[in-house]
Amino acid sequence: MKKHIIVILVIIGLICSMGVVMADSQGGSENPKDIQSISKNGVSIKFPSDWGISKASSNHSLIAISKLDSVDSNGVAQVNINIEKGDIDGTFDKFVNDTYAKMKKIGDYNLTSSGQVAIGDMEGLEYTYISDINGTVREHKAIWIDHNNEAYVILYSAPVDQFDANLKVFDYVVHSFQIN
Repeated sequence: MKKHIIVILVIIGLICSMGVVMADSQGGSENPKDIQSISKNGVSIKFPSDWGISKASSNHSLIAISKLDSVDSNGVAQVNINIEKGDIDGTFDKFVNDTYAKMKKIGDYNLTSSGQVAIGDMEGLEYTYISDINGTVREHKAIWIDHNNEAYVILYSAPVDQFDANLKVFDYVVHSFQIN
C-alpha cells in the first residue's frame, strides 16, 4: 500500500511539475537553434537554447527543463519537460497502466491516446492526456521506457493552446534521450 501512495505522489509531482526556471548563463541565448546538452543523474538530453534548466517539484526528477519565455510573473514555467525514474512494481505495462488508472481516480485526467513507441533502440509506451486541475487545463505527453526494471518517463506539459507549438522540442528531447 505504501508503494501505491508513493507512485500516486510521483505522478502528481509529474503532472504538477511546472518548473521554476533557474536561468543559467547558457540558457538565454538569442538564437533558439543553438543546442545545449545536459548529462545528470544517469541520463542525458539535448534541447534548444531558448529552454533552460528548471527545478521540478518531484523528488524523482532527474532533469527538468522549461521554455524560458513561458515563465510567468511568479517565476513558474508554463511549458516544461521533466524526466523522472522510479522502480517498477510488477510488469512494466501493468505498472504504467495502473499509474494512469490511479490518476483517473484521484483527479480530472482525460486520456486521449496511448500506444507503443520506439525511441532509438529502446521501446516504450506513449500516453497523451489532458488535465484540469483547479481550472487550469493542460495537455501532457509522456514517453515511458523500461530499463533494467526501472521506469523512466519523459513528460511534456503545456497549456492546451501552447501544446502543439512546442511539441517539436519534446520530440527532439525524446530522440536525444540517453541512459548513461
